[in-house]
Order: sequence, then C-alpha cells, then structure tokens
Amino acid sequence: MPKTTLTWNRPPAEERPQYGQYSERKDLDFRLPRSVQAVYLRPLKRQAEYGVPSCDLQMRSYSVRNLEFFADFALRAAYYLGLPASGPVPLPRILERWTVPKASFIHKKSQENFERRTVRRLIQIKDGNPETVGVWLAFLRKHAYYGIGMKANIFEFSKLGVGKSMDIDMEHMKDTLDKTWSQIGVMKDKRGGPTADKIMELVNKEDFRAATHGNAPMVRPPVIFSGIQPTGVPHLGNYLGALQQWVRLQNTAHPSTKLLYSIVDLHAITIPQDPERLRQWKRETLATLLAIGLDPNRSILFYQSSVSAHSELMWILSCTASMGYLSRMTQWKSKLQLKDDASPLDEGSKSKLKLGLFSYPVLQAADILVHRATHVPVGEDQSQHLEFARECVTNFNYAYGPDLVAPQTIMSPAKRVMSLQDPHLKMSKSHSDPRSRILITDPPDVIHKKMMAALTDSINSVSYDPENRPGVSNLLQLLSHFNTEGKSAQELGLEYANFGLGQFKKAVAESIAESLAPVRTKYEQVLAADGGRYLDHVWMQGAVKAKASADATMEVVRQAVGL
Repeated sequence: MPKTTLTWNRPPAEERPQYGQYSERKDLDFRLPRSVQAVYLRPLKRQAEYGVPSCDLQMRSYSVRNLEFFADFALRAAYYLGLPASGPVPLPRILERWTVPKASFIHKKSQENFERRTVRRLIQIKDGNPETVGVWLAFLRKHAYYGIGMKANIFEFSKLGVGKSMDIDMEHMKDTLDKTWSQIGVMKDKRGGPTADKIMELVNKEDFRAATHGNAPMVRPPVIFSGIQPTGVPHLGNYLGALQQWVRLQNTAHPSTKLLYSIVDLHAITIPQDPERLRQWKRETLATLLAIGLDPNRSILFYQSSVSAHSELMWILSCTASMGYLSRMTQWKSKLQLKDDASPLDEGSKSKLKLGLFSYPVLQAADILVHRATHVPVGEDQSQHLEFARECVTNFNYAYGPDLVAPQTIMSPAKRVMSLQDPHLKMSKSHSDPRSRILITDPPDVIHKKMMAALTDSINSVSYDPENRPGVSNLLQLLSHFNTEGKSAQELGLEYANFGLGQFKKAVAESIAESLAPVRTKYEQVLAADGGRYLDHVWMQGAVKAKASADATMEVVRQAVGL
C-alpha cells in the first residue's frame, strides 16, 4: 500500500495572523484549539479609581515560560475577584555565576563554570480590599506553578474612601462659598465695589475660616524686610545691589504691603568698633536712606538695637539651630580671612573666632522672622543666610508648632559691583585703598579722581570682555546702571568702542556724578534738618512701629515655647 503524505502550505509571514488576532479573524478555514488561543488572549483588567496601592506581588523563576504563564494566571484571578491589577512589569534579572572544581589538581579543565538567571515580574494591585487581596494571594499559593517563587508587600490603610469623603466635603464647602462670594460685585458700597482690603478681610473672618474647616493659613498682606550695616555713607555696591531696589519696592508695592528697613547696629559690633564713630555712622546711614528716596511715612526705618525682640528671638532660635550648619557658613570665615573649608574647632580659628560673629546668621534670621517677613530682598552673597533663616523656621516649627513664616527671596537684578582697584573683588569698605569705591555722596571732583585712577589695562580702547578685560568691563557695567536709555554693558561697549580709556573714564564719571547729584543734595539737607533732631524723630517713630510688629510675633512665640 503506497504511503500517503499530508502537506499544509503555510502562508507567508505578512499574511499570517498576528498574536491576539486568532479570535477575531473570520476568514480562516481552520480554528486552533481554544487552549492554544488562550495563550494569545490578553487577560482582562479592571481600572483603578483612586490609585491607592494595596499590594505589590513579585514573582520569580528560572523559567521564563513558567513565569509568563503564572503571571497571566494571576491577572485573570485578580479580574474575577474584582481587583484592579497592572502588570506584569519586567524587573531586572538576577545573574549568578560560580565555579565548581572537578578534580583535586589545579588545571583549567578541572573546573566547571555554572550560570543561573532568575527572571522576575511585578504585579501591582490598587484600590483593593485587604481581605480580597488576602484571598487572591492564598489562591495563588494554592495553585502556584512549579518553580515559581512569590513575595508580596501588602499596604494597609485605615480608610480607603478618603477621596470620596473629600469630594463630599468639597460640595459642602462650595455651598458655603457660593452664598458669600455671590455677593461680591453687588455690594451696597457705591464707591466702585469691593476693594482688595475688603476681600482680604472677608477671607480672614473666623466664620469663613470655620466654614472652610480653617486648615488654610490666614491670607496676610506681604511683609518686606531688609537691613544694612551702619558703615557710614554707602558706596555704589550698596546702592545698586540693595538700596535702589528698596526704593523700587516702596514705590511699586501694594498699599497693604508692610515695608521694614533696619540699620542693623547689633551686627556691626561683631567686630571691634569705636563707639563714637559707630553712632556717627548710624546717623549717616539713616540720612542716606532718606536721601535715596525712602519715605518714613511709607516705610518703617529703625535701628535694630531699639527693638529688643530681635535679641530675644535670636536666643530662642539658637536653642534649635544646628552648629554644623553654622560652621559651614561663609560669613565668619571671610571676616577672619580663613579658608572656605575652615572649621571652628581648628587651632587657627579658636583664637580668632568670637561667639557673636559665629552666631551672626542666627541674629539675621531673628531680624527677618520677628516681623513675620514674607519677602526679603538680598544680593547674591546673602542668599546663603536666607537659606539658614528658612532652616531656623523648619527647626522651630518642628519643635513648637507652625508659628513662624518662611521668607521668600527677592534677588537683586544688579550684579555685583566690583572694586575699582581690583576688578576681581567686590566693592567694599574693608579695602584699604579709598579709591577702590565711590560713595554715593562723593562730589563730582572726587568721583572724577577715583574713576581716572581705576585699574584697567594697557589696551587704549573700549570693549566688553569680562574674562580678558575685567577692569574695562567693570566700568561698562557701572555705566549701564546709570544709563538713562537702559542699554546693556555689551551695547555700551560697542557704542564707546572708538573711545580711548581716558575719554571713556571721563564719560563714566560724568554719568555717575550727574545721577548721584540729587542724592548728595538731599543727604546734606537731611543731616542739617531741624538741627539734626529730624533724624532722631525718624528712627524713634520707626522704632515704635517696629516694636509693635515684633511684639505681636513674640507673643505667639513665647506662648509656643512656654515662656
């Protein structure tokens, strides 16, 4: 009897049905067994509503085939139990290698190398009832495939319906809000409707806060605080880096914004001072603040030492401040001319470092926090101290409760003003050469002399190149701050490209002298006003307002601490 051979012409790959299409193709003249089709059918999954994790199941095996089959089995079981499942997520393989000796003598062929790979998959259950998750895991343990290992992390929560209760509370709160906010815009006030102050007063009412559960902090008007050391008449670096911004904030801030500017004389005595000279410098600094345009009726101007709450809060904050954080601050290192990695425990530091200088940042933090300042205008070199102030807020609030306000930074738009004699150093009064800085009350002839003596280079032309020509670039930066057309240093470098250095320095001196002329005139008037008694009236008036602001904070702080 002849042998009969059955053949089947397999269609090309592009005509063959892909995975998952066996149950959908109706044009096939044959059907695979249902058990084979099930391999290519993806298991159904339920979607999580809130995304609260309930269980993470990690499965592992040496066989990829067994692992994939069991992961499919676990997902199907989760679906029929009503558990929202996701996965399987492939996890990194675990690779193990070892060598086994085959003989007692040492030879390459006497050793046999082995390698074992463990494959893993992760299935996550979300929004699942803990009891249902337990049933699901027990079912998987009972029907576990050969060579499958399982490890489950189960998360338990006191209540899974938190999101629903929040939605219900939100609906109640909307009803309360609608009754109140619907009146805004139709108030009986005929002067133009509600003002910002009225809206803020409404938000801060006790009944309104109670209706909204009172969890949100009260909406308070912004408080801006900053300070300056009494070193006499400020120089251009102080003026462009801080004082000019103070005036801008005063003129543009909302009327409800509180502005406090302090002459920080307690900070000044962290280094040795002559008492008579310090008193004179305090008056000169206050006169300068008035001369540049600060209005004592709009801004609170006061001496730091006239408000004792600054020192009291400084001591309370020092009880929670970190010595390690203070040791990393750069202020005391620069004052003592130490290296950046210097430690207060070094032999060279112990003999020079005083406690007042070391704890300088704590007092600075107290200056800010005692008035509950929300914004602090600072330069680049003071940003580290403001970070420490926020650290003090965190430490205090953690220990005693959320009573202090973390301030935000207002960075000065002006870059550092560099020294006229060393353009690699910032302009400072600590420099021994008075020609290195220009005071904002210097007369035109003094400004001209200092500018002509400014360090540049041997190239008799003007160009903006901070790396190769720092001296000329520094003068261009100065000129850009006083340029009435708002041109940048790069644009001014092109404009003065054909000027010689002497001619260019003269133009810079004239521009600075012309801009500072009103300040110099007002400064002399303020110093002589009412025989010098006007300055005393200004700081005393400011001290009364600042004391009231600080006492309100200290009352809360003392209550929190237990004093």
